Amino acid sequence: MTTRFAKNIFLFLLTTVAFACKDTLDKNPLANPNSENFWKTETEANKALIACYAKLKEPIISNGPAQSGNFLFWESLSDNASNTSGYESFDVVMRGEHNSATTGIVSKSFTIGFQGIAACNYFLANIDRVTAATDAVRNRMKGEALFLRAFYYNDLTQLYGDLPILVKPAELDDNIRAVPRSPKTEVVARILEDLDLAISYLPANAYTDGRAVKGSAIALKTRVLLNNERYGEAAEAAWSLIGDAANPFKLADNYSGIFFGNQAGNREIMFSVQFKAPDDYHSLDQVIGARMSVFPTTELRDAYEPNDPRRKMTIFEAGDPWAYNPAGFKQTGSLAEGQIPYTGMAFKKWVNPAINNGSGSTLSEQHMVKIRYADLLLMYAEAMFESGKGSDANALKALNDVRTRPGVEMPARTALTRDVIRNERRVELAFEGLRYNDLVRWKLADKVIPQVAYDAKGTKRKFKSYLLPIPLGQMDIMKGVWTQNENY
Repeated sequence: MTTRFAKNIFLFLLTTVAFACKDTLDKNPLANPNSENFWKTETEANKALIACYAKLKEPIISNGPAQSGNFLFWESLSDNASNTSGYESFDVVMRGEHNSATTGIVSKSFTIGFQGIAACNYFLANIDRVTAATDAVRNRMKGEALFLRAFYYNDLTQLYGDLPILVKPAELDDNIRAVPRSPKTEVVARILEDLDLAISYLPANAYTDGRAVKGSAIALKTRVLLNNERYGEAAEAAWSLIGDAANPFKLADNYSGIFFGNQAGNREIMFSVQFKAPDDYHSLDQVIGARMSVFPTTELRDAYEPNDPRRKMTIFEAGDPWAYNPAGFKQTGSLAEGQIPYTGMAFKKWVNPAINNGSGSTLSEQHMVKIRYADLLLMYAEAMFESGKGSDANALKALNDVRTRPGVEMPARTALTRDVIRNERRVELAFEGLRYNDLVRWKLADKVIPQVAYDAKGTKRKFKSYLLPIPLGQMDIMKGVWTQNENY
């Protein structure tokens, strides 16, 4: 990234932006409205709100059309998956060879996250100008934007640590080069402030249409608190929904249907990035089902207990029914684009098992699930255990509800332990992009990652740092103000 281009990027992050936006979450472009004439109607406000969601459609956050990868590649940074693709430098980070000049996720995660924050700041600074909307409507919209700003900031601070706290659109005469990185504790405090407001504003409804609801914000708040070892508060936040008699969320009876086939009206899904083919689609079936460049490790396979049905709903293994080969999952006779990985396994979760389209992009439209109720239950069990309340019956029930639901029906645990909770998270949430964050927040990444091979020769990965580097171009701008993260 050239210095001039980097300066423009940072200006863009700090100033008012106008995104292409849509009247659902994906239609009707908003073309650079005049700010003086805009913000008159609820329809205009809705278009600006949808711009806050726009960055969720970036493939490294969810997925997108005609792309060679998606956010599930984050799993390859953990011990759950390996990666033979050069997509967005996931392979470089996986091997521990990245630095501040690395492109892909190292630079894009920073830029995309702050672009999302900028859109939220623009919206929140102007929504009260829409006097044609009722207070209730404006507050619900504010709640969505606050949730999204917290969502972007949580991802960023987990990846980069200390960050500039930006909560309003910058003016052109602002001294950009003087904006400091605030300590992570202050960033987290602001995230939680946003989420508390979002919880107060958002409707206590089931999640349906891609827009955040109160439960989405409660679950995200729980995740943020767990990320920062605030276990008692995390348990309290989770229980405020789990223990509510009017809780609209529940575990799904069909585990695989959460990811393909039974997503519409699924009460387990608490937040997702939604798609609708043929206008708004992605190529996940091709990338995961036919190219197979991101695939399970033997460590993940071995984490499942005997007869856990989630293993077969998550992983293709030799002989499993496979649309690309009538003889089952094996290379001989395969019509897939790529070779079956050296592990002899591929991911099945998210893939339409009836699709055989190894010659071109499929029109996949499954929603990319970012938060679901099983995750909240397991976060609650963990938070209770880590806060010294692991013997509480509600904590054990939360974990066992996940294990024993119809379609999974694993034997109930009789007691909670740290290892039981962590392994349950691993197998329940495998290939959902959460494992790397879990290893980081448990401070196990430096111990686990170097034990995992990344090629057929058994070459072991290197663990470089618990944080990504601030992108080099951004550091060039902020010389003397920002200090680079350690080990870079």
